Amino acid sequence: YSRFTQRLIAALSAHTAEGGMYEVDMRLRPGAAKGPVSLRLSALRDYYAAEADTWEFMALTRARVVWADDARFGAQVTAALEAILRRPRPGVNVAADARRMRDLMSRERPGSGAWDLKLAPGGQVDAEFVAQVGQLHAAAIGEPLTVSTLEALVHDPELAEAWRLQQALGQVLAAAFDDPGDPSAEPEGFRRRLAEAAGSPDFDALTARLAEVRGTARAAFEKALPPVRDGD
Repeated sequence: YSRFTQRLIAALSAHTAEGGMYEVDMRLRPGAAKGPVSLRLSALRDYYAAEADTWEFMALTRARVVWADDARFGAQVTAALEAILRRPRPGVNVAADARRMRDLMSRERPGSGAWDLKLAPGGQVDAEFVAQVGQLHAAAIGEPLTVSTLEALVHDPELAEAWRLQQALGQVLAAAFDDPGDPSAEPEGFRRRLAEAAGSPDFDALTARLAEVRGTARAAFEKALPPVRDGD
């Protein structure tokens, strides 16, 4: 299974004539870079019961079975993932842990500019953190769970709108460039196409809309995950 997983990762992340296929980040697996690329279901349960940090539970809110040739095993995995998320974690302040981690990311990996759609304040990472913390809260109180970021943000419309807009822009940029930079330096035709993809009349209007949506989203993030005080 380890050899199969390694071959699958290589195939999914292959660079083709049409560009890259998928980004596969194996650092999110149990044990991070030192952990095995495949493990038994019992080992997964044991890891999350004894060793996993809050960020690993946050990542697990996005986990789902993509394919299984044995429907019963697929159902077992789905049930195990939900049970892990719903297991009580006494004494853990999930929101405070998430805010500390986001602040650490901001210091160590600050957004590279206005067009860093993921890491800039009000970007996709802010929305995803709130969505994932919300899912852990839902798991703790027995509410239904979802792997969809937009569904998880149903009660946070500002963050949902920011995530939706930047997701649409990111898809266009990823299709056009291997390493998306600042589209303001690109030809007018491309800037017009980018604005159309976001439903804006022109590139200047898109830039203004992006700044406004991000500002509102960051304010919503601060409300959902306020700065950590001493003792939290």
